[in-house]
Amino acid sequence: MAKYERIPGGEKNDLTGQPFNKKELEKICELYIEIDGKGIHENNPKIHILANELNRTVRSVENQLLGFRAYVTNKSGRKNYNSLIPEIWEEKNSEIKISPEKNRIIKERELFDEFKFRISSQLKTILGKNLITDDFVAVFELVKNSFDAHAKKVKIIFDQDKITIWDDGKGMNRRDIIDKWLFIAYSAKNEGIEDVEFEEDKNKSYRDRINPNRSYAGQKGIGRMGSDRLGSTLEMTTKKINDSIYWNLKFDWDEYENDALDEFGDIEIKYSNANSTKFKNFENGLILEISNLRNVWPRKKILDLKKSLAKLINPFTLQNEFSIEFISQRELKKDLESANSIDIVNGEVKNFVFEALNIATTQIKVSIMEDEDFIETTLIDRGNLIYKIKEPNKYKHIPSKSNILLFYLNTHAKSSFTKTMGITSAEFGSIFLFNNGFRVLPFGEPNNDPFNINERKAQGYARFLGTRELIGQVSISENTEQFQETSSRDGGLLNSPGTEELRDFFIESLKKLESFVAPILWKISKRVGDNQETLDLTAKNQVLDFVKNIAGKKNIQLIEYSDELINYITENVEEQNLPQFDTLREIAIRANDKKGLLIIDNQESDYKKEIKRRKEAEKKAIDEENRRKEAEKKAIDEENKRKEAENSLKEKESQNLFLKSVKSQELDEIVSFMHSIGISADILNNYISGLHKRINRREKIPNEVIGNKLRQMSLENRKILAISQFATKANFKLYAEEVEGDILEFIHEYLKNIVIPIRSEDIEIISNNLNSNQNSFICTFKPIEITIIIDNLVSNSIRAKSTRMTVDYEITKENLNVNFRDDGIGIPEESVKNIFDLGFTTTSGSGLGLFHVNSIIESSENMNITVNNKIKKGVELILTFKK
Repeated sequence: MAKYERIPGGEKNDLTGQPFNKKELEKICELYIEIDGKGIHENNPKIHILANELNRTVRSVENQLLGFRAYVTNKSGRKNYNSLIPEIWEEKNSEIKISPEKNRIIKERELFDEFKFRISSQLKTILGKNLITDDFVAVFELVKNSFDAHAKKVKIIFDQDKITIWDDGKGMNRRDIIDKWLFIAYSAKNEGIEDVEFEEDKNKSYRDRINPNRSYAGQKGIGRMGSDRLGSTLEMTTKKINDSIYWNLKFDWDEYENDALDEFGDIEIKYSNANSTKFKNFENGLILEISNLRNVWPRKKILDLKKSLAKLINPFTLQNEFSIEFISQRELKKDLESANSIDIVNGEVKNFVFEALNIATTQIKVSIMEDEDFIETTLIDRGNLIYKIKEPNKYKHIPSKSNILLFYLNTHAKSSFTKTMGITSAEFGSIFLFNNGFRVLPFGEPNNDPFNINERKAQGYARFLGTRELIGQVSISENTEQFQETSSRDGGLLNSPGTEELRDFFIESLKKLESFVAPILWKISKRVGDNQETLDLTAKNQVLDFVKNIAGKKNIQLIEYSDELINYITENVEEQNLPQFDTLREIAIRANDKKGLLIIDNQESDYKKEIKRRKEAEKKAIDEENRRKEAEKKAIDEENKRKEAENSLKEKESQNLFLKSVKSQELDEIVSFMHSIGISADILNNYISGLHKRINRREKIPNEVIGNKLRQMSLENRKILAISQFATKANFKLYAEEVEGDILEFIHEYLKNIVIPIRSEDIEIISNNLNSNQNSFICTFKPIEITIIIDNLVSNSIRAKSTRMTVDYEITKENLNVNFRDDGIGIPEESVKNIFDLGFTTTSGSGLGLFHVNSIIESSENMNITVNNKIKKGVELILTFKK
């Protein structure tokens, strides 16, 4: 409960330090007498009101009250009180006398005692402040009474020293007030006659609003005493639906505390009636104005109440038929300054709805079916149905349509909950209990564990779930005698055979959730904590076996199962997955799913055809690879012969790989090119064909699978582009295997004869000292890989809006460094570490180019690449070769 906040160093105002005068102390003495010397603390609203009236601080008024108590009781030890206090007290005390009427009543009771129960006025305190010990619980009780009165809406209005609870329920007439509201501990709801007049009169226009056959939130007849917990004064205004008379009653609860000898029924209640009321737009219902509040209601306390009320009503049964609105004029300004909706006082209480969180996790719902003979269980994992089953109901006391809803909170679910609700799931609570639509306290409170699931978890930590991993609700559909709340209103349910069954019902439901979570979800291969988590093949097979085992249990009827089970088999076409079709077929038979059986048979047939096609494609690819290798061997032999012939001419210049024109190419070279292109094109076709078939089958293809296929297709496409450039611009052998040669000369000739002619309109390329005949660097390399690297570096520079690229080299003792420097937009320092990552780009590109470059370099033992972004403009990429 929110407290009055003390100011460090003490609260001060203009009168601080000035002694209290006699007039001020007389008012303080009157307050002391009014509260009978009790409740002297800074959280008492009466002290706040008087302090405001005297323009004194709350603490200073409290000190003067303590001075009066010190003098009157002579027990507190306080000696230094205002010297006027004794004088004022004696004057006021002399005025307090027993009235002649009260003296007469006392004497009559002494003379005419009878053998029957009599009720002291102190009963009000026992049933009010002493029984309902919490302000929030008092408000809950009054709101529940409004619901029982068939209200559609309740308004809770906060003023300086008043709380108003206004509902639009059926209201009361004179007979209702006398026979029901003023009959303490009598409950017409419990007697079954609360709405009897509406059952009898079927012609009333309000018959659609009133449902007299439903259960009620409260049935003890004491919730109305919650107003005494909140304040000492109550003014009640009510008008029954379709009546014309407004009734007004005023209660001063402190009058019931003056003398324990006063009888409860002898204390007069002021009342009046009229054909109109001061309240606008009040047609029927009940308005309770509670004033002289017993505690202060600062903003934080009001917000805490609003959050608590959000958890009062079962969102699945009452959210569309009952609403609560908060109104506070004094908090409007701070509401406008608040950026977070959960920190706004004014407005409707938003009922907490589990499903509204859109938690990507596992949930289970277990319900007693309407016919009471069966229990239905539905298990859902991240939006996908796993199974729905029906089994015999063994519980005799739990009403039909009662249910249990549980959510397993993984890392992502906890994060999502905190983002949506503004607090962690642990701070919010775990397992809530709703009885006939209204929450039963203390179920759901943080650290509350009524079903002892944490003690159970301690006995099997790896197998069981605790309150920190669960959030959910237990809903009892009817307020039966088996599920009665304690009179204290925050003590839960009275023990009964029904509550014992409820504990067993909960644990059995929890076991069903754990049987899926523990062996399967905890084997997630990619533990990222969000809805992108993927199950590995072992876990997917376990899901199939799990559903099969559930369906095979005695007395369990499988009603429905996951459409995703077929995808678990077909996501990765592997021959060893074929037996799983038999498992899935057995599940479909258990569910009497004839349509599903047909789909399974068709999918299995397609699956086998795909396996056969892949084997044939693999054989064809192997044959093509063998032919390509033979052609390459022949091409290498021819190239060696050509080199020997050229060496015999003793040419001074190094062998120029690009001197011959395309017209002089030999037929076997062309055949070699076409073989290589054909292999890559066939691989591309296989990838595209496979994806196309899966799309036609309306499969859900994981993003990871699609991304992997696209990367492989992109690399094959790069090979085709590089081969086509060689075939049209040069006459040299395309080496798929490593060759040994002068890498400096190769890079120079490739830039001069291929890249510069093609890219001259996009970028100026200056190869500086690459064409020098003074140096060479002999190493092993794959020509096609070097061309792919150069093409990607040039393409990236063009996308980075470069106009010029400079290529030069530096030879060290063991290494060759080839520097590619451009004048483009460069690379930010924070992005340097990511430029080789798949999909990462700082330009309009796809993020594949540098990924391919890095893939080639990482697969080589004598190549490396580094980034220098410290130059004045652009970026420099340094390609290093080792001997």
